[in-house]
Amino acid sequence: MCVFIVSIILYKVVKVPRQLEFVSFATTPYPVQYSDEHITENAIATAPKFRQITFANNVNQFANIISSINKNSDVIKSEGPENGTWLWTPILSITPQYRKTIISNAKNRGIKNIYISIDSYLDIYVMPDGSEKIAKKKAFDAVLAAFIQLANKNGISVDAEAGWRNWAEDGNTYKAFATVNYAIEFNKNHQTKLRGFQYDVEPYLLDRYKKEKADVLVSFIKLVDQTVSQLSDSDLQFMVVIPEFYDKSSGSPKFVYKNVSGFAIDHLLSVLDQREGSKIIIMSYRNWSLGEDSSVEISQDEIRTADSHQTKIVVAQETGDVMPSYVTFHNTSRAYLKSQTTNIQKAFAKNKSFGGLAVHYINAFMELK
Repeated sequence: MCVFIVSIILYKVVKVPRQLEFVSFATTPYPVQYSDEHITENAIATAPKFRQITFANNVNQFANIISSINKNSDVIKSEGPENGTWLWTPILSITPQYRKTIISNAKNRGIKNIYISIDSYLDIYVMPDGSEKIAKKKAFDAVLAAFIQLANKNGISVDAEAGWRNWAEDGNTYKAFATVNYAIEFNKNHQTKLRGFQYDVEPYLLDRYKKEKADVLVSFIKLVDQTVSQLSDSDLQFMVVIPEFYDKSSGSPKFVYKNVSGFAIDHLLSVLDQREGSKIIIMSYRNWSLGEDSSVEISQDEIRTADSHQTKIVVAQETGDVMPSYVTFHNTSRAYLKSQTTNIQKAFAKNKSFGGLAVHYINAFMELK
């Protein structure tokens, strides 16, 4: 325990230089998205032939090859507070043994929800139509279905996760629409189902955010709003990941969306309230839970704001090897992480909007001893 106390004191006194290996757009620093090093190129680059595609005309390209739709719902809803984690491994790289190991370890650590990246579906989406594309998608479906089935047998729900910083920008929204439509069609055509769909779109990492924060955030809220509409006839829950500085306490701008003025958290809550069961994950990354600038302190504004809404707030913690060191539990221990997340749960136990915890990400989480 002394090691961890020393770690926090060093942060307080030394204050690691904030211009290195991360970005700072509010009053606090923020590490660059983990998936920068792992995401498929087709989730980043803009394919000219898809630039004009919108939700309205982005029809699933494979709907006609499915002869029947199974409407039975075997989705695991996972009652109670969230206890989730992310899996970034590309779908087609998940072998049977890796699947078994990941799910077994997740169960042993008490994980109830896994957010599995489907960004690599875009590698299939951009392929020319034909037998090769159809075969690749069938293989993708099979791996995802097998993962969900084994996870569900172990009491773990699975959400499809997707996103990149430019997905709400003009000419790039087709990536968001392609992935959400994939998740919708997957559930329509499979007995074993995804619980939900999650966006990890982080537009504050865009270069233009520094000078055009309000415009960037309006585009982001619009994307989330359109997605709520697209999900209207599906059985998927909806979840959106955001940083902890989209509120009034962090210097985030106030802006107008649909003739209403508010901060990003206000608009997100209003939009997500339209879909029952929606959640917002706040990346409240600190390796201490109580006191000044702690994970509890930087989550309070969002939690209190959400108390007057239906949408739940999930507080996320980081375990990856990222800088600055004080945002992550990397090189600490499971016992220490548990003590801090317990403090978070106790701090927000009486807030009706508190929806549980998430840990980023499963591979790093499993390395904690």
